[in-house]
Amino acid sequence: MNLLKPLLIFYLIANGLAFSVFVARGTVVSWYVLEETNSTFLVGIITSIPTMTLPILGPLGGRLADSFSKEKVFFYARITVFIVMILMAFFINLDIYSILFLVLFSIIFGLTSSVENASTQNLLIDIVGIENISKGNGLKELFNSSLNSILPITIGLFLAILSSALIFWALPIIGLFALIFGYLTFKIYKPADTSKQTEQSFDEVTVKDGINYVRKNENIYILLLTGFGMMVFWAFSQPLLPLYSKEVLNIGGGGYAILNGLYFFGSMLGSLLITFSIVKIRKSRILFISALFFSFFHILLYNSNEPFISGFLIIASGISHSIWWISILVYLQTISDEKYKGRVVGFYFSLLVSVSIGSILGGLISEFIGIRPTVYFAMACLMAIHSFAFMSSKLRKLNLLEKASY
Repeated sequence: MNLLKPLLIFYLIANGLAFSVFVARGTVVSWYVLEETNSTFLVGIITSIPTMTLPILGPLGGRLADSFSKEKVFFYARITVFIVMILMAFFINLDIYSILFLVLFSIIFGLTSSVENASTQNLLIDIVGIENISKGNGLKELFNSSLNSILPITIGLFLAILSSALIFWALPIIGLFALIFGYLTFKIYKPADTSKQTEQSFDEVTVKDGINYVRKNENIYILLLTGFGMMVFWAFSQPLLPLYSKEVLNIGGGGYAILNGLYFFGSMLGSLLITFSIVKIRKSRILFISALFFSFFHILLYNSNEPFISGFLIIASGISHSIWWISILVYLQTISDEKYKGRVVGFYFSLLVSVSIGSILGGLISEFIGIRPTVYFAMACLMAIHSFAFMSSKLRKLNLLEKASY
C-alpha cells in the first residue's frame, strides 16, 4: 500500500511544523531565559510550562478524540497556536514584563496542545488505518525529526546575528505554514477504507469510564506508568544541555542549537529504521533495549569534553529515544479498544507533564550536585523503572502479532 498520498503528506507537514513550533519555542526560550537569569532551575521551569499544563485539559482532549471530528480539532489548534505565537513574539520584543508574558502565553500554548494531542495522534489512524500505524508513526516522526534537525541549526545561526528576543518572530512564521497545511488536511480529509469510525456522543465518553478501562488492562496501565517514568528522567538533562554547551563544550548558543538539531537528526534515523522495517515493533522488549541504549549513550554524552564526539553521542541518543517513543505509541494505539483509543492516548499525553517535573528537578538538583551526577542519577532511575515494568509477565509476553497477548 502506498501511504504517501496528498492527505497524509499534508498531515505530516502540518503536524511536523506544529511540533517544530514546540521544539523551536523550547530552544529559543531556554537561551533567552538563561541569558536573562543565568539559572538552569528557571530554564527548566519556564521551558517546561507547556508540558506542565498537559494534565489540565488532556483528559478532555481524549474525550474529544473519541466523540468529535479529529480533523476539526487539529485545524482549530493550528489557528490558536498561530495567534498565540504572534502575541508571544510581540510582547517579548516590547520588553515590558517580558518574562510574565512569556509565562502567560506558554500556558495558553500548553492548554491548546493538551486539547489537541489525542485527536492529532489518532487522526493518523483514520488516515492510514490501524494495520499501517507502525509505518504511519515512523513517517510522522521522520517528518518531525527531519524538520527539527534543521530548525535548531537554523536558529543557532540566527542567534549568532540576532538578539534572543528578535528570534521569537520565527515562531509565528513556522506556525503560519503549519496553519496552511493544517487547512489543506482539513479540506481534503477522508478516512482510510479500513479505518473504523465509532459513533459516540461527548456525554457518553467519560473520563471515569476511560480510567476504569485502563485499570482493567494490565499492559496499558504498565505502559502508561513506564512512559511517565521514562519521560521524567529523560527530561532531567533538558535544562542542563544549554549550560553544558556553554561552560564545558564552549560552543555558545549557536553550538547548543546545533546539538539540538543533531538530536533530532538521530531521531530521524531511528524513524527511518522503523519506517523501512529494519527495526520491527512486535515484542515489547524493544522498549527495554532502546531505553538501555539511550541511557548508555546519554551518560557518555555528558562525559565528553569534545564537541565532535558530543555530536555523535547525541545522535545515538536520538536514535534510541525515537525507537522507544514510536514503539510505546504503537503499542498504546494498537492494543486499545477502538472506542477507548482517544482517551488512552489522551491519558498518555497528559502524563507527559512528567517532562516538566523532570526538567524542574533536573535543573534544581544539578545546582546542588552538578551536571554529571544528575545525569548518572537520572539514567539509573530510568533503567530501574523499565526493570520493574518488565517484572510483569504479561508485558514481557506482549507481541503485536499475537492478539491474545494484548
